[in-house]
Amino acid sequence: MLKKENAHFDNLMEIARVYDEAKKAHEAKKQEIIDTYSWDSEELKGWYAEKAYMTFPISQGACKAYRAFCESIEHENEELQMDDFLWESEVEDFVSCLKEAGIGTFVYTNQSTAVMENLHGFAAAGCKMDGLCTIKRWERRFGENREKEILGIHFTVC
Repeated sequence: MLKKENAHFDNLMEIARVYDEAKKAHEAKKQEIIDTYSWDSEELKGWYAEKAYMTFPISQGACKAYRAFCESIEHENEELQMDDFLWESEVEDFVSCLKEAGIGTFVYTNQSTAVMENLHGFAAAGCKMDGLCTIKRWERRFGENREKEILGIHFTVC
């Protein structure tokens, strides 16, 4: 069973929270600069230069791993279920994040036309494809809970 508590994902959430607070404080500083120095001031140019360097501190692959974790907990899945497509640049970060979080297996259920890219990406990132599987989960549809079967591929994170 997938555990609801995960120190690695809790840490990622804290990193995101600190970033969001810093970003809000930086945004608030803009109006203060405009009011004090004007729109064409060197201070405002400096503010924009600072903003250009403020990037979200968590990779997209790790963000998608976190989202898959949260959705899997919400759906009470036995294992992590990944339904999102990963771009080539995100696969290694996704797998690395799972390793850091101590997640040893996952079920990939994405059905996009580019699934083959992800399958090969998982293999290149050190995952072992265990085979086809079907998972069941409860979904809320039209005001009632319904059990749904989902086709997937089971992977072991190596």
